[in-house]
Amino acid sequence: MNENWDDYRVFIALAEAGSLLQAGKNLGIQHSTVLRRINALEERLSVRLFERLKTGYVLTVSGEKMLETVQHLKDEIYHAERVVLGEDVKLSGTIKISTTDTIGYFWLPKKVTAFKEQYPDITLDIDITTRHTNLTKREADIAIPAINRQPDYMIGRELEPLTFKLYAHLGYEASDIQPEDYRQHEFLLPNDQLAGLPTNIFIRKHIDDQQIVTTADKLTGLYHFCRNGLGIAALPTYVGDPDPNLKCVGELPSSIQTNKIWILTHPDLKNTARIKAFMEFMRKNVQKNEPDNKFLLTKIV
Repeated sequence: MNENWDDYRVFIALAEAGSLLQAGKNLGIQHSTVLRRINALEERLSVRLFERLKTGYVLTVSGEKMLETVQHLKDEIYHAERVVLGEDVKLSGTIKISTTDTIGYFWLPKKVTAFKEQYPDITLDIDITTRHTNLTKREADIAIPAINRQPDYMIGRELEPLTFKLYAHLGYEASDIQPEDYRQHEFLLPNDQLAGLPTNIFIRKHIDDQQIVTTADKLTGLYHFCRNGLGIAALPTYVGDPDPNLKCVGELPSSIQTNKIWILTHPDLKNTARIKAFMEFMRKNVQKNEPDNKFLLTKIV
């Protein structure tokens, strides 16, 4: 089983994804490699694990029994890896960090630079993603999201509030735009990928569809369209304020400014020296004026 764990990992990925292409994307390998590994696994076990349908790959009865068994094994392996890593006391090695596009491109870089000056032997591997990161499956060691609802197995702390304002190109004539004025302007909004953002919900309540010029799956996309004069976008202040090509054209209600920037890890990793160092560094450098006891590691509920 140990010798062929990678084959079982591919098996789990295909069972969860239902297609070769998506399983390959999730694993970071070619879909042809997924097919080859599954065929080899079935041949070695002399059993058919999947039905090949036009709609995708569906587990057979044998495949369902296999999935139940190897899922348990997978959880035990991930747990063992986290426990062993949690005993690491070296201030060196790699930390894999998962975060959003605007945090990763605009908010985090200066903090990473300062951290590297203090800890040059620690490598930060930063994954920019809009999907939820599963720390239990070791997809990352640390997540820095900008949403308050987190899985209850994570531990971490709030770093700072996430504040949005309305921005437009510097040459845009209007300013101090109020909600009752929104129908006089054109907007750049998130698409369905980020439909749940409070700012997106609020703006869409005050405009018609014809006011929407462009939508995008990332706020960084809206930022680039905005700075090229295509319309008004709701952006985090750490994105819009420093850009000399943008200006704030309106505030947004404080009642919808509910999201915070968090830093999170798995409980099994909290005593790993490099992870502990990074989390403590972020606490001290982001919240310098707050009392320390506010930021003790606590379980997210």
